Formats: sequence, C-alpha cells, structure tokens
Amino acid sequence: MMEQRWLWLFALDVLVVCGSVFRGICSLRNLSNVEQQLYFSDTKGEKSYVASAEESVSVVGVMSYFTKDKDNFTVFLVGKGYGSHDSTKLISTRILQDYGDWVVFDSIIEASAVQANPFVLRYLHDFRFAFKDGGFVYFVFSRTLGVQDTKNFTFVSRMCEDDQGYYSYTELQLNCSTTNKYNKAQAAYVAAPGQALADHMTKSGQYGAVSASDKVLFVTFTSDEDPSTSAMCMYPVRSINARLVKIIDACYSHSGIINDTSAVYSPYSSKSEELCSSNSPKNMAERYKCGAEFLPSPLASKAEFALTAGSPFVRKGHMTAVAVAVEMGHAVAFLGTATGEVLKVHLSAHPEMYGRASSEGDKVNKNLLFDSSLQHLYITTEKKITKVPVQACHMKTDCHSCINLKDPYCGWCVLEGKCTRKEDCRRSEEENTWLWSPNQQCVEIKAFNPPNLSCKKTRQVRM
Repeated sequence: MMEQRWLWLFALDVLVVCGSVFRGICSLRNLSNVEQQLYFSDTKGEKSYVASAEESVSVVGVMSYFTKDKDNFTVFLVGKGYGSHDSTKLISTRILQDYGDWVVFDSIIEASAVQANPFVLRYLHDFRFAFKDGGFVYFVFSRTLGVQDTKNFTFVSRMCEDDQGYYSYTELQLNCSTTNKYNKAQAAYVAAPGQALADHMTKSGQYGAVSASDKVLFVTFTSDEDPSTSAMCMYPVRSINARLVKIIDACYSHSGIINDTSAVYSPYSSKSEELCSSNSPKNMAERYKCGAEFLPSPLASKAEFALTAGSPFVRKGHMTAVAVAVEMGHAVAFLGTATGEVLKVHLSAHPEMYGRASSEGDKVNKNLLFDSSLQHLYITTEKKITKVPVQACHMKTDCHSCINLKDPYCGWCVLEGKCTRKEDCRRSEEENTWLWSPNQQCVEIKAFNPPNLSCKKTRQVRM
C-alpha cells in the first residue's frame, strides 16, 4: 500500500486535516478532542480540494493571515506537487471560513504565474517543508529543470506573507556538498543552532557570522548519484535571505547579471532573462521588498548562484526526517530513517551519532515534532504516532555508564549519585558537581591524606 499523504496544521483551537484518502478535501477538527469533526464537506467541488488525490504527491502548508476590506482572516498557504487529476497550482492560499463568494478551504488568490502556468506540470515538484520567518513564507522542495533531463534539484522559495499577488515569489537553489551530490530534499526543520554549533559555523567560514539565536534551515537529502547514502546540510536563514535579495536586485536593476554572469531566470515560463531590466533605479529591490505587478516574477537563481553547504553529515541509508533542539548550548539533531529508526546526533565540529530510537520498522515520515516542553518527540509513520522522550538519562545508574552515553542532555550528578539533565541536579552550577556526558570524565579519587584514619577519630581529610 502506498503512503497516504496528510497535511496537519494548527489554527488557534482547530486542527486542519487534509489527506489523499478524501480526494484532497480537508476537514476541521477540535484540537482538544481530535475525534470531534467540526467541518467537512465534499459538495463544494474542485475549488475546495487542497491536497492531492494521489498518495505519491506531497503537500505542505503553513498558517497565515489575509486582509480584505480591512478584515483579517485566518488562512493557510499550501505548496503541492501534481497528480494526474490535480490543478496546476504550485502555491495556493486557503481560507478557513465562508466569506462572500468564498467557501471554507477555497483558494482565494487566482492571478499568479506560480498557479496557472501550463509549463509547470513537467517540473515534477516534490514539496517537503514550509515555514514562516520575519514576515516571509518559505517552501522547501525539489524539482527538475523542466527539460528532458530528469535530475532533481532542491530549492527554497520565498514570498512576503502579505503579498496577495505572489509577486515576490523567488526560488533559490540549495546545494548539499560542493558538487551537489545530495540533490533531492527529503525533510527540513528550522531551529536555532545554539552557541556551540553557531561558533563552529562561524569559524568554518562557509556560513558567514552565525549567532546562537539565528534561525538555521536543516535539510536532509538523498542522492540520485548514490542512492545508498543520504546527507544533512545546514543553511542559515540570514544567508538564504541575503542571496535572494542579491538575485532579485540583479533582475530588477542589472539585467539579471551578477559579476558578468547571468544569475536569474524565470521558471515556469517560456521567457527568461529578457524579463529582467537594466533601466530601473538601483534600489528597486529595497523599495519593493514584496515585488509589484509591474516587476518581473516569478524568479529563480541559476545553478551557479546556488547557496552551497560544503560539509554535509553523511550516513548510509535514507534519512527521511529531521528535527533539531538545543540543550546546554549544543544542537542535537533527531534524524528519522527509512528503516524506522530515529538517529540522535550531537551537531558539532565533528557531528557524532550517540544513540537511536525505534518506530518498529516503519519508515519515519517527514514530520518529526517536539511537544511544547521539548521533552518528548513525536515520531510519525504511515500507521501510527509514537511519543518518545528526548533522553533517558535516569536509566544509567553509575557515572561511567552515564558518561558513555555521550548524550548532550545527560550528566552525572555527583552529590546525588545519579544521571540527570543539568536542571534536575541540585547545586549543578557549582564546579564539578554535574559532569557533562560528552566530556567523557568522571570524578576519580587519586590519593587521601592521611592515607589511613581510625574510625573512632574525627579529622579533616584532603583528597
């Protein structure tokens, strides 16, 4: 049986559920009791179809807002590939209530090149992730270049959240490894890197200056060249935005040229560089951050101006999911696999896998989620959702077994004689009272002075 495609989104106290099993139609459910269906209708026609009717077509979405006649509406933006019975809408904005001629789940923006262009079918889009940051909406996906070569390339696209014409829609190619060996995105996650990983990324010179609180896009990839391996690469959102602005500025003001090289083209169109202008003022990209009807769109970077991450974390087999958390200033990646495992990786200058969890053999899908406390991880597969703790420090009962975990969540609480997270160890701020597991060091008593002492006497002992 093929994997059924589902899209789950949270809007206030409502869960939006879309699946291929209902021909792509969505329902609204009570977030406090998901068995309670608040809305479902299969009589509104094709305009209310959100996901694809085909299990092989991936769909992603993100909650947003839409303003009309000074009224604000909760909507969700959807990125979807194509099935044989689907519309050619790459991106759509869906409303969550009836309003005027709009019905629940209606697509409320129609006039856009990324929706209705007849060329888009041949690009074989596979959407994997969507997120919001800083007033922008981003989609991560792979596609071909629309020619006879069927090789996949990964892109992140960006548009302004309040861009009701999609005029700002721009795609940036993402390369994983200097040769782009790992070319097809499988899953992605956005998180802060923590101080240790941020320091390493900055010192490496590949990413520019990265702070502990910056947003970083973590993406897992597979390889058309070597299907037996996969990789994870990292892209600071700040770097993505800087490269996108450079691409947009080149098209708005410099005929699509950067350093005497053509850098921009218009995807899903028979036209290309001719769309870009050299007659516009030099600050058009700054003045029109969200594009405009009279400016060229959609835009995409050429391969020579892709954003490249040169040092991927590589594993045998397929990494199908990723989620990242920070503990003690250190980033930990949880990487789902096609064989049903979740690998735990301490991300540092030399990333190291230190543990694993199992979902009992089923392929882990692209959605790995933390609970609100970040203490548990939800592993989703085709048939079930499994909740597992992010750590199991308490299972180790002596210092050496605790330290051997190499788990950034764990350390040996010396005064209490147990393996814990630092926050669970009393007086852990005092020196040498909580020994961090990755440091690989337990307390050792090397000598006593005096070496012998009668049990009937009281005297100070130096160790």
